[in-house]
Parts: sequence; structure tokens; C-alpha cells
Amino acid sequence: MYKVTEDQKVRLASLVFLDYAIQWWEQTVMDIGLKKRPAMVSWYDLKACMRTRFVPPPYRKELLLKLQRLHQGHRTVDEYFKDLETTFTKINMHDNEESKIARFVSGLRREIQDIVELYEYSSLKKLVHLAITVE
Repeated sequence: MYKVTEDQKVRLASLVFLDYAIQWWEQTVMDIGLKKRPAMVSWYDLKACMRTRFVPPPYRKELLLKLQRLHQGHRTVDEYFKDLETTFTKINMHDNEESKIARFVSGLRREIQDIVELYEYSSLKKLVHLAITVE
């Protein structure tokens, strides 16, 4: 595994910007140099700045609504979990394991949910494995 610093991640990511994104980035770098905006010292800073500029506010609202309505339905547990995980990533919901667990369980089909709730689980990964086993 390569050791890549946060600053290097920002520089590497900016190398692949195209069209308007590269123009935006060059202006952002100039603004940072002129102290018009804070420096982007991490990958998370860059992502937050890009979300602010390129992702329209209604998109996040749509994703949150999708998350609220997301249920397993006729899909497998694995398919449901992948959709849920993709939505978490798009919303940038990375740090709250308890919320993810609660959301995952509430979207399972009732017969799987009833069995899964009888067990103890310490992580979302273990819970998903348990739900797949129950299925």
C-alpha cells in the first residue's frame, strides 16, 4: 500500500479535472493564494468544496428522500445493501454506524427484520452478513 498524504490526494485528484472543473480549480488555487478562501489540506476539504460548487442543493434533498423510502422489497439483502451503501456514499454519510444500522434494519423485509432483531451485532458488516444468512 502506498503512503499518500492528504495534500498529495488533493493534487492527484485535481490532475484529472477537465473543462470547467479545471478552470474552477485554477481560480480556487488563486483564491487560496490570495487568502480569499481557506486552503484545502485534505481530500475531504476538496470533496466538500466540489459538492458546494457542482452539486445542486435539490440533489441532496432527493437523495435524502430516496434514503427514507429505500426498502429491500423483492431484492436480495446484498442488492438492497449495495443500493443503501451507494446512497450513503452519495449523501456523504460515513461516520454514523448506529444510524446506518438502524436504517438498514428498518428497510429489510419484515420476516428477515424480525429474525435479525433477535441477535446482537456490533457492526453493519456483521449485520449484513447475518441478514444474508437469514435470507
